[in-house]
Amino acid sequence: MSGTVPSLVRAARRMTESLQKETALARMGALRDLASAAAEKEAALRVFTEACGARGHTPAATDRERSELRRVLAAADENAVILEAVSSTLRDLAAKVRAAATTALDPGTYTPRGRNTRHVRAACVDASV
Repeated sequence: MSGTVPSLVRAARRMTESLQKETALARMGALRDLASAAAEKEAALRVFTEACGARGHTPAATDRERSELRRVLAAADENAVILEAVSSTLRDLAAKVRAAATTALDPGTYTPRGRNTRHVRAACVDASV
């Protein structure tokens, strides 16, 4: 049993570190590096899940384990908030780019006096762009 306790603690620390790294990269706007951080987080989650399963429910968690698990939960909460903010910002940017492209591609039609009689789309930008 003493072999599984450090394993859970080490796995929890690795999970916390991977969450904190991804959060820091997202805060800095280092989107290029987020993919590798997400892969590291996925690997850490696998190890953490295995360690939790190996640890079981008996005996009760030690103070050290509870402390590490609280750190994992705090890091996961912060990570979720930051990644949601990044996702929201990217969705907003994509909507603005689509609107700007649609506007730029829509010349409309005009009368000889230059008044707009009706708009005819020259091109349509769909949601996949």
